[in-house]
Amino acid sequence: MAFCSHCGKELPPSATFCPSCGTPVAGGEAAPATGALSGFETLTKDQKAQEYWVQRFVAFIIDAAIVYFVLLVITLVIAIPFVFTGAFVTAGFFFGGIFTVLWGLIFVLYFTVAESTSGASIGKRVFNLKVVTKTGSYPNFVEAFVRNVSKIYWLLLLLDVIIGLALSHGYQQKYSDSMMGTKVVHT
Repeated sequence: MAFCSHCGKELPPSATFCPSCGTPVAGGEAAPATGALSGFETLTKDQKAQEYWVQRFVAFIIDAAIVYFVLLVITLVIAIPFVFTGAFVTAGFFFGGIFTVLWGLIFVLYFTVAESTSGASIGKRVFNLKVVTKTGSYPNFVEAFVRNVSKIYWLLLLLDVIIGLALSHGYQQKYSDSMMGTKVVHT
């Protein structure tokens, strides 16, 4: 039996990457070549990497749907007085500016609290994914906050993922993950 040199999990017989943490397997056929590849190059060659990012994307959509549904209900309850008083200008400023920023902060805090307390948001749990540090523990509040702050706006999140894949030799880290020493792994 072979075990991962990074996380210690048992490896399937023909593994080129650890299914738990994504580390290239030493001695595997693809290990030397894939270890030198960027995250983008790995995504084009490794089906597990592609499945991994599809799972992360769907998990994010699940989390966004949950959080934004709750926020939509709260917004509608708060908006009712504006509708009945005819204060549409004030409502436009409130809901178009201040409330949008507040929604983004709540979204980031949802991920921060979920990952720092249990290692995974609801969406990640659906796919048996969790966020871990280099030591294998859950990130603390600050690590979880920094790795999730780009989720305040979709363009920042996209840049976080693109830069992370371009600069890393693995495929499991956004740029903010590499800064904090965290990654998302299968449990």
